[in-house]
This record gives sequence, C-alpha cells and structure tokens, in this order.
Amino acid sequence: MNHVTIDRRSFLLPSNWNELAPWQVLLVAGLFTRKLSAAEFKLRALFGFLRIRPAMAKRIHPEDAFFLSHSLDFLLQEVDLTRNPLPQFRQGLRKYYGPTDGLLNCTFGEFTRACSLFEAYSALKDEAFLDEMVAVLFRPRKWLWNIRRHFTDDQDCRKRFVRRTLSKRSARFSTLDPGIKNAAFLFFSGVLASLPRQFPFVYGQKETDGNSDNNWATLIISLAEGRTDDESLEKITGSNLYNVLIGLNKKAKEYQEYQSKIESHDRHR
Repeated sequence: MNHVTIDRRSFLLPSNWNELAPWQVLLVAGLFTRKLSAAEFKLRALFGFLRIRPAMAKRIHPEDAFFLSHSLDFLLQEVDLTRNPLPQFRQGLRKYYGPTDGLLNCTFGEFTRACSLFEAYSALKDEAFLDEMVAVLFRPRKWLWNIRRHFTDDQDCRKRFVRRTLSKRSARFSTLDPGIKNAAFLFFSGVLASLPRQFPFVYGQKETDGNSDNNWATLIISLAEGRTDDESLEKITGSNLYNVLIGLNKKAKEYQEYQSKIESHDRHR
C-alpha cells in the first residue's frame, strides 16, 4: 500500500491488484467499460480510491494528481488479481456464490469451460460468452449447506457444476450489473496469468500444440492413461483443478525430459 497525505489527512492507495478492496475492483471494472484515455482512467480511479469530496479534490495541484496517478499504472498492465473480489452477489431474489481465491475449489471441468468462454469473449466481445462464463463460476449454494458443511471434506458451498443448467443461469445474468461481470472477468484473467508460473510444463505443452479446447482434451486423455470412456474422463473433469494441473505438469515434465534424452542420444550417434 502507498501512503498519501492530503490536507493533513492520510490515505492508502493500492500498489497492486491484490491490494484492491472489492469495491475498488468494481470501480475499476466499471471504468474499463467506458472509453477513457489512460490518463483520464487513472485520474478517475485515483479520486475514486481516495473517496474525497470535490472541494478537496480541487485543492490537489494538477501536477500532484498526475504524479499520484502514476502509482496506479499497474491497473493498465497485466492483470494479476488472484483474490476473488466477489465471494457472492445477489441477482433478483437469489444469491450466487463464487470460487475461492485463486480458483482453489474449482473443478478441472468448470475451469476448462470457463477458459473457452473467456477466450471467446476476449476475441468476439459478445456479451453472451461473458454471461455464460460468470454462470460457470457463480452458482447457487447447496441445499442445507449450513448443516452439510460439518459432514463433508468438500467445503465448496456452490452446487455442483452441471452444463445443462448453464443456459438458464446465463439468461438470468444477462441483466446483471456490468461492473460485477467485468470484475469476474478481471479475476479469472488474473488467475489465468498466474497458472503458467505455477505449472510451466503444462502451459509450455499447450503453447507448442496451439491454444484450443482440443489441447485440453488431449491433456485430459493423457492423464486418464489414454482411456476415453465417459467414466474415466468425468473422473478427471470432476477433480480439483490444482490436483489435475499438478498431475499434468508432472507428466508434461517427464515427457519433455524423455524428448530431451532422445534428442541427445540422436546427436551423439
């Protein structure tokens, strides 16, 4: 956090994405939906974060405001937000619950589906893809969760991810506050950016093969020991995201080491 003093009053400004409070993420998400120059974007974020009255804002010298806005340059660089700013939200009469920080409680199946929708929305800017991506990640709470939570190791309060329920929930989210949807998009993009550093061999293999759903399917089949029956594949897609990525990373590393040995052997023949 950066400390700022204005008229003998102290303020705190975030210095990275994970220091943003939930309301600040929503503020930034809303600014991203507007056509603002980089300078105007940072100034609006600055005054929004400081939460100062217009009279006090006018007393800040333009050069000081410009200097302070540079502390928010990270907002226009790579998004590395891994803390979920929206643990839950209400739409209509229902509450919807999101994944934990870093997507730690996501299944591999919901992650790969959200990835596909994230890439489609990034490329086409069709709001329907964003609605469905949010519907994948945010789901109603399980029935009687306050009781059930004490009798299970699975502490994900969300109902199980089922594709057939997506269309109805996506339609409901079409009227959701755009700031909430964009905040979910920023969170997911931040987690995606963090995964290649944690699982370099998985993402190195994906980059080699290209970036598409087929590559995830290939990796899933490899983890299922080549089996393609529904039971084997559903076991992988229903497993915890990080457990699957750890297994895939190990297999990708072993494969890369094997390839290196083959290439080394061929060079010395």
